[in-house]
Amino acid sequence: MTAQTTEARPRTVNEPVDVRFHSSGAPLAMRWRGRIWQAVGEPVSWSSSRSWWEPGNTPVNGQGSLITKRVWRFQAQAGPVSPTLEVDISSDPHTDGWQLRRIAGAE
Repeated sequence: MTAQTTEARPRTVNEPVDVRFHSSGAPLAMRWRGRIWQAVGEPVSWSSSRSWWEPGNTPVNGQGSLITKRVWRFQAQAGPVSPTLEVDISSDPHTDGWQLRRIAGAE
């Protein structure tokens, strides 16, 4: 019999999250589904801009013709023995909040 490893595939989530940031601007932790997930490792950040008239975008009053989102990818744990998740969060220009966009790993 051979051992099998199961690698969790990333899935799209699109749920609001509360995020706490370090003074450097990097995420420290997020609250998702009632749990605090602490960022571990080095987070990676990028920005994404799209025209408001492209499919799937809605204009934000007073913000011109581009919708810009800040995206962070980082690993997170709810505790020292909890599974490690890789998550993508992005700013939501409509609410000034954050959305959990993608998650990979065992929950």
